[in-house]
Amino acid sequence: DMMGEQFAELMNEYLVAQGLQSAKVSVIKTNPEKSKHLATATFRYRRRSIDVNHLRSEEYTQDSRIPEIRVGTPWEDAYRRDLTMN
Repeated sequence: DMMGEQFAELMNEYLVAQGLQSAKVSVIKTNPEKSKHLATATFRYRRRSIDVNHLRSEEYTQDSRIPEIRVGTPWEDAYRRDLTMN
């Protein structure tokens, strides 16, 4: 049950231990009023920004396009999405 910010911090520690460059972890906090329901942590690896979130499960109700979100298992998280890299 690791949140994205914890994972990003551990990745930074790993990069430093490997003698690689690291940068400060940035966090975009939740803001449900603007449809931002998940905190997102960002770290840098080889001049690329990598965004991470916690594993989650989503459930939609009939009267809303915004899902109810809870911490999920790796299977639930993988099942609910496709893989997107950009």
